[in-house]
Amino acid sequence: MLWKIIENPRNAFRMIMLAEHKNYAVFLYTLSGIAIMFAEFWHFKFGDRVENILLIFFLAILIGIPLGIALCPIASSIHWGLSKILGNKASFRNSLGITSYSLTPIVISLLFVLPVELLTFGMYFFTFNPPPITIKPISYILLIGLDIALIIWAWVLLVIGTKVGNQISLWKSILISSLVYGFLLFGLMAGGEFTLKMF
Repeated sequence: MLWKIIENPRNAFRMIMLAEHKNYAVFLYTLSGIAIMFAEFWHFKFGDRVENILLIFFLAILIGIPLGIALCPIASSIHWGLSKILGNKASFRNSLGITSYSLTPIVISLLFVLPVELLTFGMYFFTFNPPPITIKPISYILLIGLDIALIIWAWVLLVIGTKVGNQISLWKSILISSLVYGFLLFGLMAGGEFTLKMF
């Protein structure tokens, strides 16, 4: 199914909607939670607060797993609620399938891009002094650009999944997907700020 998401997302989401059980939804959210924690540590330059990259790795997994599990019902509920507000007959189960499988690019980033970033920059990937862009600027720009492209791809998949799954217009799908990302981004940034005050 993950390969079908990459190859032909429209057909893949149609199959997901027809599936009685949304297998691997929680698993995809769990892996995405770990990826989100690494992104938060990068954004907030967590490496300036700790001295060991193993601690960053451990905390990203320790916090990322429950974060991903928690995001599973939260993101699905937001998606389902917004779909209902716009007058669509979406079910929570369909929203769960759409939101989870749209995270495929985030999982790809975790499994393939992040290891390259860690091998290339190590601890400096999470520090401000020195900033990683001064160490290997071309590599840094390419890797961050790839991460951004994968995030945009995940959003596009959410738009496609919402359109196919809810059988609605493209503009409604774009609106729902943008609001889902907006709410989650605001919550994650606010939560990150609050959490880092404890360190």
